[in-house]
Amino acid sequence: MKMTRRQFLASLGGASLIFAIDILAENRTGSSSFGPVPLEREPECIADYTDTDYTNWIVFDPGENVRVFTGRTELGQGLKTVITAVVTQGLEIEPEQLTIIQGDTDQCPDDGPTIGSAACRVVGWGFWHACLKIQNYLVNSTSTKFGIASDSLEFKSGKIKIKGDDKTFLNYSEISTGEAVVIRVNPDSTVSTKQYIDKKILNVNGIDIVTGALKYVNDLKIPGMLYAGFKTPPYHKSITLLETINDEKTKEIEGIKAVEGIGGRVVIIGERYSDVTKGLSLVEAEWRTPTRAKELNIEEELRASSHLQEVKEDEGDVETALKSSAVVLSETYYTQYITHAAIETDTSLAAYDNNSGKWNVWASTQWPHKQRSQIATELKTNETNIRVIAQPAGGAFGGKIGNTVNSEAAAISNFAKAPIKLIYSRKDQFQLRSHFKAAVVIDITSGVDSNGKMIARKIDSYDDLAEGSTFVYDIPNVLTRAFKGNIPYHRAVVRGTSYVQTCFAIESHVDMMANRIGLDPFEFRRINVQYPAFVNLIDSVAENIEYSDNNKGQEGNEGIGIAMVKHGGAQLGVISAKVRVDRVTGQIEVKKICAAFDVGIVVNEPTAVVGIRGGIIMGIGYVLREKIDMDGWGTYTEYLGEYGIPRFSDVPPIIDIKFHDNLQPGGTVRGLGEMPVVPTIGSIANAICDAIGVRFYSTPITPEDIKKALGTDIENLNF
Repeated sequence: MKMTRRQFLASLGGASLIFAIDILAENRTGSSSFGPVPLEREPECIADYTDTDYTNWIVFDPGENVRVFTGRTELGQGLKTVITAVVTQGLEIEPEQLTIIQGDTDQCPDDGPTIGSAACRVVGWGFWHACLKIQNYLVNSTSTKFGIASDSLEFKSGKIKIKGDDKTFLNYSEISTGEAVVIRVNPDSTVSTKQYIDKKILNVNGIDIVTGALKYVNDLKIPGMLYAGFKTPPYHKSITLLETINDEKTKEIEGIKAVEGIGGRVVIIGERYSDVTKGLSLVEAEWRTPTRAKELNIEEELRASSHLQEVKEDEGDVETALKSSAVVLSETYYTQYITHAAIETDTSLAAYDNNSGKWNVWASTQWPHKQRSQIATELKTNETNIRVIAQPAGGAFGGKIGNTVNSEAAAISNFAKAPIKLIYSRKDQFQLRSHFKAAVVIDITSGVDSNGKMIARKIDSYDDLAEGSTFVYDIPNVLTRAFKGNIPYHRAVVRGTSYVQTCFAIESHVDMMANRIGLDPFEFRRINVQYPAFVNLIDSVAENIEYSDNNKGQEGNEGIGIAMVKHGGAQLGVISAKVRVDRVTGQIEVKKICAAFDVGIVVNEPTAVVGIRGGIIMGIGYVLREKIDMDGWGTYTEYLGEYGIPRFSDVPPIIDIKFHDNLQPGGTVRGLGEMPVVPTIGSIANAICDAIGVRFYSTPITPEDIKKALGTDIENLNF
């Protein structure tokens, strides 16, 4: 996105002063001068999401109020709470003085997609440093303007005061000219090193969420609005072609405005959503039958159709190291198709504004600017003619970054010449969207020396990027390859990305290696970790789950497991699970989860804890319940109950969470959002194996799998 400062100011209305610090190198400006620059000479503001300077997006209004702007959106992950925490502390203002504008493409920068592990690290910490720069500027400006030594001044309660004088305070309006300026700051200048303190503020949206005051897209209504819905085809969309429509019964329904084939899909438009859903049940359509086989053997098709996509790591000489290993173990692991399962399905409201000559699209999205681009392409118009206004999303987990619902709503609105609210049903979400975390086949071979040190590992991952394979264990000889398969269901970005599949395979395999050489799985990991910080995390969860090699802290049919991950560059996590398995019914009870994370500075612990608990619960669903029912033609799962998201009864009574900062003490914010999902799967799988002595090589691990493995399937028992 490119927006000049003048355009930005015009969009704001009556702001009195913007502290927009533009860090400029000499070779870009041709000058080494710094300080306030007349607005006429200001540079173009390039709000690139890889290099966004958040000082550009902090606005001081009359009355000592502050507005901040970000293209990142609220997904229920608490980004607004994080921004509130850092800006109110950084500028020493009250929450009532702060307004946060998120996800409006006419006002906010394109600072990239909202991703759980990056939002706090990039946006939250970006605003923190912006506030510190502004503090420095205010002190220096006051010193220059009033001839007061800068070391005699201090920033306090959002104002500048003379040290020792509790009566004289200068606010930003008195320091400045009261007009918008661009402040150029020497990139080598010192920034305040004020220490951030987590004040543990509660979710700023909490009351609105529980009272229903927070408005989602489906809550919005505008004059003349119609509803739209799709007829779900019986086959996967990539192999489906619409041939004919029989709409006679549908058009008899009062309130139905149109039944059309748009973009190869049957679209029904009506005055009420109930009209649309009734019409969808009556409309008849014929589709071209797929040419591919209906049977879907994932492993066979992946192995037969895959090509090498990426070599993830290649160090040393794996084959030679395997030959010299004291013990070598080769295994294959499988994971199922998983979807985002957000409570809010894809929903969009699109309308053309005759006054502005622009399309307004209210979106549930993780990336408003990407949606704007998609909509402009669909409507064959310039992006400046599209305004996307992100509403709070009822969950996303990666599924609302490039989702097509917004461009579809705009296209239908353009056809109907009326505002359109397009709502995906749950069946649509599963079957029409068909957007899943890939089912993966992972071949893994490891070699261990006589001292219990892993010296070689080879991984071939099919239809997966093998993310999460690196930098957990210190292995001198490694080869990890990612292969791309050619089957109808391709991988999507789902919370935890391919760390989920890789971690399940690696951490299960590590336990099997420990068992093969007769070492305790906790100790085996201590010996082989890449970072010493992992040892502290292992010790933390071992203590909290009451585990030791001599006293594992469990009774009969109980087991304890552990799994680890290095996520997102510098996030370290270890989770230990305690489970109980009923050998007759096959039921698996997760009794306790203990987690330890090394993520640097925790910006807002209440938000972090809630996010971690949600991630762990999602991980429980991945390993024990969730699965898409499909074949080579289509998806057949229709409801969340069929899909198997975790229930309250699946949640352990104890989820213990500890934070550490060993890698870079006191230094940085390193992110957290996705990581808790990842090691949960491996820890539970390992705990089940510890409980009953059976290794499961695929997920989900169901009661039926337990009974079959133990030979206790009640239907086949002879009493």
